[in-house]
Amino acid sequence: MKNTLSILLLAASMISMAQSQKEAEYAAYLKSSIALWKRCIDQADKTFGSQSFEKGMAMYGLLNSTMATRDKETFNDNVDQTIDLFKNIIDEKPDWGEPKAALSAIYGLVIAYSPMKGMLYGMKSSSLSDRAIGQQPESPFVHKVYGGSKLYTPAMFGGDEDEAVRSLEKAISLYEKNGDLENNWLYLESLVNLSMAYQKVDKIDMAKETLEKSLDIEPEYGWAMAVLNSINK
Repeated sequence: MKNTLSILLLAASMISMAQSQKEAEYAAYLKSSIALWKRCIDQADKTFGSQSFEKGMAMYGLLNSTMATRDKETFNDNVDQTIDLFKNIIDEKPDWGEPKAALSAIYGLVIAYSPMKGMLYGMKSSSLSDRAIGQQPESPFVHKVYGGSKLYTPAMFGGDEDEAVRSLEKAISLYEKNGDLENNWLYLESLVNLSMAYQKVDKIDMAKETLEKSLDIEPEYGWAMAVLNSINK
């Protein structure tokens, strides 16, 4: 009986810590705050471990947020250790798709900062996202990354705007099916990426509706407001 109670208390504690981590990352994302992301990384390290997927995702969040202010210095200071962490996770758990999706997304950020590196990292990124979608076709995060890869990769290198729409729609559907919407920055970003994909295929009304949906969830979502304003000009 005592063992069962201890297990239940431990499970409840882990759920509480995961929720706290999620809330902190959501705040860091909305504010594009490097300082807050660094706190999230420290919190994940203490809570889940120095080589945990949770810490890796906080590090990915930090790298992703540097794009808002083009903070290349912070990106360069943190990208190599983030890549190494996800490589270690992939080596330890080769059948898990989500770490591959995360590494694919990070390679995409490397290319965004240094387009000349596209020849080196583009194929690696595409290969990882393809493998991830094959291993975890019901993961919303995997579809988010796969759809983003298809959206932002030039057609001559495997980009496909229609495929981007399909995969991003799938990501959003899965997040909603799982009820994983509250304090979820990945879900919000999926909505904006889908709106960008809709614009690429000339579905402007659907792009607006998707942006308005994201703003209904988070009225202070600056990226969604900026994209919607650009459409309405």
